[in-house]
Amino acid sequence: MTALNSPHDRFFKAVFGRTEVAAEFLERYLPTTAAQALNWKTLRTAKDSFLDPELALHPADLLYAVDLRDGGPGYVHVLFEHKSYVESRIGLDLLRYRVRIWEQWLNAGNSGRLPVVVPVVVYHGAATWRVSRQFADEVEEAPALRAYVPACVYHLIDLSGYQDDELRGAVMLHTALLTLKYIFRDELRERLPEILGLLRDLAQSSMGLDYVRTLLRYLAQAASIDRLSGDELRQAVTQTLSGGDELMLTIAEQWEQQATERGIQKGIQRGIQKGIEKGIEQGEARLLKQLLTWRFGSLPAWAEARLAGAEPARLETWAKRVLDAQTLDAVFVEGNEGNEGNSRAV
Repeated sequence: MTALNSPHDRFFKAVFGRTEVAAEFLERYLPTTAAQALNWKTLRTAKDSFLDPELALHPADLLYAVDLRDGGPGYVHVLFEHKSYVESRIGLDLLRYRVRIWEQWLNAGNSGRLPVVVPVVVYHGAATWRVSRQFADEVEEAPALRAYVPACVYHLIDLSGYQDDELRGAVMLHTALLTLKYIFRDELRERLPEILGLLRDLAQSSMGLDYVRTLLRYLAQAASIDRLSGDELRQAVTQTLSGGDELMLTIAEQWEQQATERGIQKGIQRGIQKGIEKGIEQGEARLLKQLLTWRFGSLPAWAEARLAGAEPARLETWAKRVLDAQTLDAVFVEGNEGNEGNSRAV
């Protein structure tokens, strides 16, 4: 399958890859007649290999197998759209997916009538969705031949079209939908305390804590600095959630490890030692810049210049000061290298 490079895709798949969340979501937001025709207790995630890898147009697609109320087989195919523009050929993409699903079903040795495939598009982008919801509208208009053109209707769930009180569900689903709705909006900053407040009880369990970390990582990665700065996120988390400082520290540590690994891997792929060293340096510099922004807000030009020209050893020295330093100047001050053992590592 295609790599999940987008934080939106990663968050969507992490949340809705949980069958209990997906079942609640689809039962709530599919049309009533469609929802009542499916046995949601039987919903399970279909293996990724079920779909043709060559057709992996959208890396966050999810395919669920589900039984009909009368016992027949069925599938729900969910396509997640977060682009700033609306995909005009989405009806054709969905038609191709349906054909592949049926082909794979037959290749698996099944026979009889083909299973029902319910296509669902979940959208939370900034642009207004104006694309028709049936494939037939993409085909040349010929009234006398209309019977030969498949309609292939899909169901659209456009989160921007829902009022907040319409976005309901258990805590994971509720907070995920609200976050996805506001991630591209300026109102995210003012809505965040309320969204985080819903997580207070959830954060007390290990499974719930994993989801809280997932949500916070998504907010930190996907929200524009104009809508939510790192410092504003940290402040909202520490004021709303018990152990908020520790949560943000854990996320920062995970990012440091990931950035270092990405830098090393990039160098290895180039096959030269210089590439390895450069990859590590760039990865650490980007991470340190993000950590400094979380702690002290927007960085002045002189700080960015220091980061851009620093060697890996100096970046490591500065990184060890981030948590304990009271000011930005204290991070970069010269002459404290001998005291680094008293600082906590980021």
